[in-house]
Amino acid sequence: MILKSFEIENNINNLVQFKFILIYGENIGLKENLKKNIVNVEKNADVVNIYQEDLAKNKDVISKEIKNISLFSEKKLLILNQVNDKSFSEIEDLIDSKENVRILLLADLLDKRSKLRSLFEKDPKLAIIPCYNDNEITLKRLIQNELKEFKNINSNIINMILNYSNLNRKTIYNNIEKIKSFYDKKILEEDSLEILLNSDRNELFENIRDAALNGEKNKLNNLLGNFTFANEDTYLYLNMIYIRLVKLLEIHKLNSTYRNINDAISKVKPPIFWKDKPIFLNMLQKWDKQRVIKALEYLNKIEKSIKTNSSLNNLTIVKNSITNICSNSWIYF
Repeated sequence: MILKSFEIENNINNLVQFKFILIYGENIGLKENLKKNIVNVEKNADVVNIYQEDLAKNKDVISKEIKNISLFSEKKLLILNQVNDKSFSEIEDLIDSKENVRILLLADLLDKRSKLRSLFEKDPKLAIIPCYNDNEITLKRLIQNELKEFKNINSNIINMILNYSNLNRKTIYNNIEKIKSFYDKKILEEDSLEILLNSDRNELFENIRDAALNGEKNKLNNLLGNFTFANEDTYLYLNMIYIRLVKLLEIHKLNSTYRNINDAISKVKPPIFWKDKPIFLNMLQKWDKQRVIKALEYLNKIEKSIKTNSSLNNLTIVKNSITNICSNSWIYF
């Protein structure tokens, strides 16, 4: 039975009645998302992945895994990756199996002559989900659906997400995860959203900022030598450093309440991404509360001087500020 991918994305429970599911096509991002959602539904099941190369070495590997039920789990999800018509006979033999095992098959593009595709399309007990390449309409619908609980979602914001994701579904999902983590109150703002979505583009500068705050002089010099500053982004550079320092200050304030730095980090809003937690822990060892406050005052003075004196070279001021923060010479400003 042929099922539409967007209907399954909207309600993964539509697959509950099917023991065998075949997902195929060229849309890698869509296939990965459907696979992830199916695994989440089967969260109490024993999940086993088998690849085409495993089948090539041992044609009985599937039947052995089906019969090998874990003592610690009543259910089993068997995922057959990279399947094609070479595995048709082995898969066909499994259709009437009585074991409590759900089987998910993942394949690349299967043409109309494919025996595997034909089998799943014609049998109402089998589910087949074609995953075609996305277009702008399907991606807009995806964004709208994923952010339906957020306020201020509009065409400008949807187009912004599309543009920063290069019409790539996988990148869109990554950006949506960032949005959901950043906007914990579910209220979108175009200005801050653009900064958030621009984070990949500013990854090099984030490395520069972190090297400066960590006092890593050699690393900072190398990064500065490979980074091209843009005059129009002067305030953005200062703001990215400022925001990181404000976050450190917030953690210090929370730490005075919770008396545990890990608890303080977990309570800060917007939440810190798990991968950034070690970075913050390292900085917090170098930056006590008073030092953070003084650095924020220093950056405020720098920004004020740039705004009030048009003869200054903005980028030179920014570069000097970064190296001053790294070397602690800013405290004499």
